[in-house]
Amino acid sequence: MVGTGNKSNGQKGPKMDTTLSVALSHQVARRRQMDIIANNIANMSTTAFKRENVMFGQYLQDAEGDMPKAVRQISYVQDYGIARNMSDGNYETTGNVMDIALSGNGLFQVKRDNGEMAYTRNGHFAISDNYTLITSTGEEVMDVSEKPIQLPPGVSNIEISSDGTISSPDTGVIAKLNVVTFTDTSKMKKIGRNMFNADVPVIPATDYQITQGVAETSNVQPVVEVTRMIDVSRSYIQTSKIMEKLQDMRSKAINQLAKVG
Repeated sequence: MVGTGNKSNGQKGPKMDTTLSVALSHQVARRRQMDIIANNIANMSTTAFKRENVMFGQYLQDAEGDMPKAVRQISYVQDYGIARNMSDGNYETTGNVMDIALSGNGLFQVKRDNGEMAYTRNGHFAISDNYTLITSTGEEVMDVSEKPIQLPPGVSNIEISSDGTISSPDTGVIAKLNVVTFTDTSKMKKIGRNMFNADVPVIPATDYQITQGVAETSNVQPVVEVTRMIDVSRSYIQTSKIMEKLQDMRSKAINQLAKVG
């Protein structure tokens, strides 16, 4: 809590407006945190969704006055990024040969409609009308040469091995899924449809395993998220009460000054 200072000895304390602005920074931070938690809960059933959390930092600013610096420093809360938990979700057997679960390190490389490359853990694939391997939202799935995976017309009995090699008893090896990771996964940015990109290079993933006929679930833990939501809500309410008291104190001070005048 910001101190008020001692005016009797000539020192100037931080204004009440400063205290309100500090409290407001906490409110904004809690609101941001609540939005992220709500998004996690909304995606509990999204295939391979990864839980997120907000990273907060301390922002120090010196208040006016001739008090020691340690007293004049005001601490604000600042949102400076999103932390994403990339741990595996649970794995559910679907029996669908086009469901591909990726465990360990890595993401599938896909091509968006605009031609840009994107990356996803969602291995719920399908075959397009022209026998191209696509995601459930229509993006083309890339092979290790970063080209769309084209399946032979009428192919059946598709098999996908643990390293991502796609084959069929009728045609032999067809292609290999391009499983990659980023040199710095903290730079990953959401671009919609459970996909990511980043302004850092991608490299081939090595520590991964693919299982056919299985889907990876979200790694969101409902009980944990609901508990966090309750804690954040309580903190938000407590800060709101403090702000109301500060505003009441300011109003009373103004009224008192008016009477003296």
